[in-house]
Amino acid sequence: MTADPKRAVTHDGDIVRIDGKPLRMEFMVRDAFWAGGQAVVLLDPDAFLDEPGGARKAPRDPVHNLRAYAPSGEMIWEAEQPEFLDHYYLIESRDPLVALSFSAYRCDLDLASGRILSKKKLK
Repeated sequence: MTADPKRAVTHDGDIVRIDGKPLRMEFMVRDAFWAGGQAVVLLDPDAFLDEPGGARKAPRDPVHNLRAYAPSGEMIWEAEQPEFLDHYYLIESRDPLVALSFSAYRCDLDLASGRILSKKKLK
């Protein structure tokens, strides 16, 4: 499956634009692109771990920072994480969707559901 040239997904700061329509995220956006008939958004994994003054803390609840949105802006799915408090930091491939996690997993993800199809520990 290839990207739809008629669909445009861009990002700047915490704003994702799907076909020009802005959608504000609760964290900064690291990557956003069109794949599998939806806008796939990777939120900055560092944004929800930093406190003012640079102190690091674990979130109270896990933050699912890889998500897919319909052209209308409605969230379709949040990606399954390889470990409970893990998060994704890099998209290695857009289609098929492959993401790298903070806990050193390489995850092949289902573009239709965000579920992990396979995962491999890299260290």
